[in-house]
Amino acid sequence: MLRILSDLHFYDARSQVRDLGQLEPLLAGVRTLVINGDSCEMRPGVPVPDVARLQRFFRERVPEVIFLTGNHDPDISDTHELLLASGRVWVTHGDVCFDDLTPWSRMLPELRRAVHDLLAADPAADYRTVDTRLRIAREAARIVGTEIDPADAGFHATLVRLWDTFFPPTQILAMLRAWRDLPALAATLARAQRPTAQVVVTGHVHFPGVWVRPQRPTVINTGSFFSPLGGHLVDVEGERVVVRRIRRRSGQFEAGRLVGEIPLIAAGA
Repeated sequence: MLRILSDLHFYDARSQVRDLGQLEPLLAGVRTLVINGDSCEMRPGVPVPDVARLQRFFRERVPEVIFLTGNHDPDISDTHELLLASGRVWVTHGDVCFDDLTPWSRMLPELRRAVHDLLAADPAADYRTVDTRLRIAREAARIVGTEIDPADAGFHATLVRLWDTFFPPTQILAMLRAWRDLPALAATLARAQRPTAQVVVTGHVHFPGVWVRPQRPTVINTGSFFSPLGGHLVDVEGERVVVRRIRRRSGQFEAGRLVGEIPLIAAGA
């Protein structure tokens, strides 16, 4: 079985994953594990041994582990996207669906400036293509930092996070717009750039959901390991994609109720 998880945000004080052992039940019986970006916090400079420890934890328990990069871990690997099931399932973190990468971010002016400068430095780059968008997104993630250390669980850091989330109210509106827009943006990008994809699996916006569209592809967002929205896991099982809720019980995370099941159509049909 191939299982996709996303947005663990290990080493972030807001993540519900305080110990990697909490994830053990999600790894049982998995032959291939894909972690679709933001597995941990690398932008503030998490020490290399800590990143290696996280990678080793999964690789000691699952025969094959694939780390895809996200905007918080742009250097976790050299793999930024994945096509599965003969190209019928496209997995990518999701920031490349937005021209501004993270349009709800407090660092949005810096992100826009970084994208502009990176594109200006390479006039031949076509920002409509996934390859260019991925390259720009990862380079921008290395350039633009965060306002506070994500690992800081102190009172002041908590107040700053609350302020950043709720004030001014336009911050909330930007987040709601991202939740609303991601399914259509992901589907449009896939149809243009990854036309064989019948299912697109994303993370990034921390809003779990499954959007079955009149015209393929179906778009899945895995949410995150943050509260209160939590997340979904995605299993690719033969000719179907199965989405289940991730539930927390006795401090550990496990597969919960069935959320959706998407049959894959034979290529060319």
